Amino acid sequence: MLHAEREIDGRRSALIKLAGLCGLALSGDALAALAVSGKAPAAPELLSADALALTAVMAEHIIPATDTPGALAVGAHRTIDHMLKVCATASEQQGFITGLERVDAVALAADGKRFRALPAKRRIALLHALDGGTAPFTADDQRFFRKMKSYTLFAYYTSEGGSTLELAYLPVPGGFKGNFPVRKNTRTWAI
Repeated sequence: MLHAEREIDGRRSALIKLAGLCGLALSGDALAALAVSGKAPAAPELLSADALALTAVMAEHIIPATDTPGALAVGAHRTIDHMLKVCATASEQQGFITGLERVDAVALAADGKRFRALPAKRRIALLHALDGGTAPFTADDQRFFRKMKSYTLFAYYTSEGGSTLELAYLPVPGGFKGNFPVRKNTRTWAI
């Protein structure tokens, strides 16, 4: 009997210690999350602060806010910065940075202001020229912008806002429904 009580106390003590450890771990995570939420946004990982801001403005023109959040609101520019840091080769990183610098250089040469300082109408006109690869932009600039659009779309539609507010989100898909009525306002599904 005494042996069984000791065994129960041993198990109880172990469970209490385990719960204490888990509680401490959860508390640490919760405290860390709270500490991060009160701070200013994290510094860019790869891009400079100016390049990150230019990326944000360009991404917002690619996916502007409507009745759903735009690319800026979901932080697509920060995701792009992270993807460039983690997934891109050194030459791809440099190509992206050079593309951003080229956009600012063209804006300065044409209008005397950096791209971000231009009125929205002028920025859109430059982006149309960049998208078409027409003067003052080149085919290399066009390739940069296509990459930028690709990164923006990926960052947006994999964000919580893009996948749940822009797309219809179904966390656990059901069976196949081949005869589903599609209307003009039916949203595309997120996977």
